[in-house]
Amino acid sequence: MTATTTPRRTPATPAARRQPRRAVRMAANAATLWLACTAAMAAGLWVDTLYTPAALLASLCAAPGGLLEQAWRHAALMPASSAAMLIAALLPLQGAPGLRARLACALAMGLGMLAGAQWGMAAALAAGVAPFGGMACGMALGMAAGMAVAALIAAASAAPR
Repeated sequence: MTATTTPRRTPATPAARRQPRRAVRMAANAATLWLACTAAMAAGLWVDTLYTPAALLASLCAAPGGLLEQAWRHAALMPASSAAMLIAALLPLQGAPGLRARLACALAMGLGMLAGAQWGMAAALAAGVAPFGGMACGMALGMAAGMAVAALIAAASAAPR
């Protein structure tokens, strides 16, 4: 039997050991913020449908137009869902990122809501299912995509150089 030695690995620095935990914590905080905003958006959407029929909301969300026109139409037709999502994004929830990060996330989720509503409507019409459900699911997925993009930008800007 021959003796073999394996080189010992040097232990990671405390900062390097904290890095994965920090990433997991940031992802959990982002997921919590998205969940709170999506729940608030859904509750606001329910309130909006009390005043405007769901079919009308869905059809007007899918109407063509520029980004500003879509944003204006969204805010005018669905004020409760827009306001509820914004309020949920700005609330200082446990473990939520700072105010500037929450504002950036609210903007990203708002843009995601606009894009997701149109994509969800197109997917619902292509699949032959209820347009309102497609719009609501598209909005939630759009918010998740916007949140993911915001998280990637934040992670890239916070990475050590």
